[in-house]
Amino acid sequence: MHKIVFVEDDADVGKLIAAYLGKHDIEVLVEPRGDSAQARIAQEQPDLVLLDIMLPGKDGMTLCRDLRPQFHGPIVLLTSLDSDMNHILSLEMGANDYILKTTPPAVLLARLRLHLRQGAAGHDDAAP
Repeated sequence: MHKIVFVEDDADVGKLIAAYLGKHDIEVLVEPRGDSAQARIAQEQPDLVLLDIMLPGKDGMTLCRDLRPQFHGPIVLLTSLDSDMNHILSLEMGANDYILKTTPPAVLLARLRLHLRQGAAGHDDAAP
């Protein structure tokens, strides 16, 4: 079973994603704040980090940039912000993918599985 830390301040979204991915053998640990996420990720050692952008304490893009030097697994942003600039900036800050929250759950699952396979194979192409 894979383990993901999902940094998401909306409890309903966190529960929904955790329940869906849990049915597909992915354990999801929800962390509601950006400023406490880095310590949680270091403690849990997940296979993948899933980040919202708009978070209390520290935004997801800054968190992605701060995580990248010590976390070598996939980092995926899952957000409602549909902006080319946010998409580009997140990838340049070390994210492996940028997925909109409107993406169908089955497509989200497929993309996360892809990143988990690549991470397990040691293909971390996003590290600066």
